[in-house]
Amino acid sequence: MNYPIDLITTKKLAELTGYSVGALRKKIHDGIFRQGVHFVKSPDGRIHWNIQEYEKWVRHGQRG
Repeated sequence: MNYPIDLITTKKLAELTGYSVGALRKKIHDGIFRQGVHFVKSPDGRIHWNIQEYEKWVRHGQRG
């Protein structure tokens, strides 16, 4: 799928996927999603998700 933007906020990812913000944060804590692969932090500390890497995780079930 093509996206007009590569990085989205946690809130937007939750809206698009049905996962709660808390569930996404838990997956970060549990090591399922890795910084620099699935998400990055902006200079102000906000998390931005790489939607293409998220989609790979969904389709292939790869952990981190």
